[in-house]
Amino acid sequence: MPGRKRKSSSSGMVTVLLILMPVGLIFLPTTVLLAVGMLPTVVAYVVDRDPDKTAPMTVGGLNFAGVFAFAVSLWQAGHTMAALSRILTDPFAWLVMYGAAGLGWTLYYGIPPAVAGWIILRAESKIAQRIEEQRELIDLWGTEVNGIVEDVKDA
Repeated sequence: MPGRKRKSSSSGMVTVLLILMPVGLIFLPTTVLLAVGMLPTVVAYVVDRDPDKTAPMTVGGLNFAGVFAFAVSLWQAGHTMAALSRILTDPFAWLVMYGAAGLGWTLYYGIPPAVAGWIILRAESKIAQRIEEQRELIDLWGTEVNGIVEDVKDA
């Protein structure tokens, strides 16, 4: 109906927060690890101007893989705040979590130019191949087949 207004999405956000807050408190060590470890993904979301938000998807996937390895070790160590503090004070954990995000940024910025360069090289190769075929046809049939009209003669 045209006169009816859509409900604001803020009520949906409040519902999600009401569900996630108790879950986050129950699993506090994992929540803290995810919050700290996934910061590069949050930064990628904030700085990406693309409406499709492809940077956080690329960075986030690899960032999550790096954080998940330590989430598993956190769960295996008893899921305590002491186990979390051991992980967060380990420089190797920071290197893996943020290094994986760095690899995501490398893929995000490196793959498109590499693909574009490959497409250009392939197109240039096809152009060179067509020019060679054209030369062969001119040698076989003469210069009349080159498609260039030199002078229009009066009939």
